[in-house]
Amino acid sequence: VRSSSRLRGLTASMGSEADAALAAEAMEAFVDDDFERSFELYSRVVEKAPDNASSWIHRSATLLKLSRPTEALADAEKAVALAPKNPKAHLRRGMALFELGRKADARACFVAGREHDPMSRQLLQWLGRCDDSEASPESAGRTFLTRDADPSGDSDPTSTASVSTVSASVPEIPEKPTSTYKHQWYQSQTHVTIEVLARDVRASEAEFTATRDSATLTITRAPPDGVSDSVAPPPYALRLALFGSIVPEETRVSVGVAKVELRLRKSEAIQWSDLTAEAREKMAAAQPLNFSDASMARPAYPSSKAAQTKRPTDWDKLEAELDAEEEEAPTGDAALNKLFQDIYGKADEETRRAMNKSFQESGGTVLSTNWAEIGAKTTEAQPPEGMEARKYEM
Repeated sequence: VRSSSRLRGLTASMGSEADAALAAEAMEAFVDDDFERSFELYSRVVEKAPDNASSWIHRSATLLKLSRPTEALADAEKAVALAPKNPKAHLRRGMALFELGRKADARACFVAGREHDPMSRQLLQWLGRCDDSEASPESAGRTFLTRDADPSGDSDPTSTASVSTVSASVPEIPEKPTSTYKHQWYQSQTHVTIEVLARDVRASEAEFTATRDSATLTITRAPPDGVSDSVAPPPYALRLALFGSIVPEETRVSVGVAKVELRLRKSEAIQWSDLTAEAREKMAAAQPLNFSDASMARPAYPSSKAAQTKRPTDWDKLEAELDAEEEEAPTGDAALNKLFQDIYGKADEETRRAMNKSFQESGGTVLSTNWAEIGAKTTEAQPPEGMEARKYEM
C-alpha cells in the first residue's frame, strides 16, 4: 500500500518513544528544580544516545545547577565536538569556564557562539558579564586588621585594631578586604536560592544556620599559604531576616569554585517580592501574595535593574522566548509530522494503541485516536483519491 508521505515521520517518533519520554521526564525534573533527578535521567539519555549533542548540552546545564562546573565543562566540550555550529553548545561551555574562573576562555566561547547565532541575546548577556568581570578590581591588594596583642596573653576587647604588615619573605597579600562578597538571589515557586560570590572557599570554611524566618552564612577563611595564622582574613557573615518562612531541615548548601549557594525550601508556595523581611514590612497590605491560579506560579528572578524598582524579572519566561525565537518553525510536511509527534507524545495509552493499530492495519492511510472505534474492528485501507490499495503476499 502506498502511504501518504505526510505520515512517515510518525513511525520514527514511535521508534524513539522511550528516549523521548525519558528526555521529557528529565526536563520536567529540571523545571521542578530537582536537579539530582534531572542529572540521573539525562545520564541515561546520553548513554542511549551518545551522539546527540542536545543531550550533552542539557546535562551540562544540570551540572551547572549542581555547582559541578568541571563536569559541566566536559559535557559541553563533547557537545561542541558533536555539533561545532550549535550556539547552545558554545554557550554552555562558556558558562562552565566562567564558573571555573577562566573568564578569557569563557569570553572566547561566547564569541564563537555568536559566529553561529549573532542575534542571540543570551550570548550577548554573558559577554557583558565577562566584560564586567574583567573591569572589576579583583587584582587590587588587600591589608588585614588584627588586634594588638596583650603581653599577658589576655586579649582586650576594647583595644584598637592595627594594620599588620607582611615581610617580603612571604607571598604578597592583596590590600582589598576579603570580608565582603556580593550576593544575589532568585526563586521558583518552591525554593529560594542565594548565591554568595566568594571564590575558592573550602567546605570546612563555610558554616550555615537557618531558622524558619532567618538564614546566616559565615565564611572563615584560612590565612594564605606562608602567612601566619594571626594574619588571617576577617570572617564574612551574611545574616538575613527573610521575606517569608522556610523549612530549615530541607535547606541545602553547596560550595563551588566561584560561589557558595544556599538553597532554601519555602514553607509556603508564595512569590517573594524581595529577599528580606524589611521589604515585606514596607509592602502595601492590599497586595496578595498567594498564587490564585497556575498561570501566576511562574518563577521570577530579580535582576539588578529590577531590584532598583522592586519589580522581579521573569528570566524563565525570557529564556523561553529566546529559545522560541532561536528555533525555526517547521513548515509543510515537517510541520504536520511534528503535529503527529506531539499528539502521540502527549496521548494516553488507549490513544496510542488506536494510532498504532489504525496506522498499521490501514497500511499508513488512516490515523485514528478513537480506541473505542478502532479496537472493535479491523481498519480498512483508505487510499487517497485516484489511488488503489493492493495487498501483496510475501
